[in-house]
Amino acid sequence: MLETNIKKHVPLPKETPAYFCGNCGAVSLDPGNICSPAGKLRKGDWCGSRDLPPPKFCRNRVNNDRYRCLKCGKAAINKALLCEPEKMPLPE
Repeated sequence: MLETNIKKHVPLPKETPAYFCGNCGAVSLDPGNICSPAGKLRKGDWCGSRDLPPPKFCRNRVNNDRYRCLKCGKAAINKALLCEPEKMPLPE
């Protein structure tokens, strides 16, 4: 069998619940990964939506590993919450 290092990204369904941070706007599958959980939404309400401001890096540095969607520019802690994720560089 031919081995390959190719890993295909599989986004989660649009109905997947996610938590968003009231401080920086990031979304996460786990509310413990964000500093100020402010509510819950569905992935379909967030990725692809242009009405919400893009998140900044967390001032409290709870989890600054972020991914940005190449389609809509939204960011998330879990890349499965995005359609076309790309890892964001860490701030200095």
